[in-house]
Amino acid sequence: MGKLVSAQKQAIEAQAGVKLELLANGAGRGLTDLCAGQAEIALMGGSLKGVSEAMNKEKPGSVDISGLKEIPLTKVKVAFITHPGVGVKSLTDAQARDILTGKVTNWKEVGGADLPVKVVLAFAGDGARVTMQEALLKDATYLKTAIQRNSAKDISLVVSQLPGACGTLSVKNIDATVASVALEKDVEMPMSFVVKGELAGDVKKVVDAATALIH
Repeated sequence: MGKLVSAQKQAIEAQAGVKLELLANGAGRGLTDLCAGQAEIALMGGSLKGVSEAMNKEKPGSVDISGLKEIPLTKVKVAFITHPGVGVKSLTDAQARDILTGKVTNWKEVGGADLPVKVVLAFAGDGARVTMQEALLKDATYLKTAIQRNSAKDISLVVSQLPGACGTLSVKNIDATVASVALEKDVEMPMSFVVKGELAGDVKKVVDAATALIH
């Protein structure tokens, strides 16, 4: 969401007649800031329900979604990425789930190189992580010993440099240093604004402008 809004920031400001202070710090943190009164709009990648549950699991009571309003904007694909040396071009959904949950421990088990699997995750409230949990893992949980990084932008950096590494990432954040692995079906992450209460004033102007510009 940070990249989507940043790309249209000047146009949104011009159309809404409002200056934006944009902090792309992750869906969960944005939601926490909104609930704490430190922001007027939260940029939400992933479902409001899923992200709020992930944040409250990490810190119980940190997010209260009662009274919040979600305004859908668009959807973005979430990719399963690996270090280029892994040598796997496609996986079944079951294989991908077994990798992310730790059942598959070596890439040779799914037709790849003889390398130990190393799962890299963004923080618990990350939209791509939550979306993959809901779409692919269901009731299963990510590998408890996964390498965790503070932001989504760090995922591709770690995966590109660590042999055997893999992770989940919005396609908007993928670059040529990692390999994208095809799954059985596309995983799409909803992108939205979240606000407190009914839309009014400058917040409504910003939301209306962004809704018209971001697709």
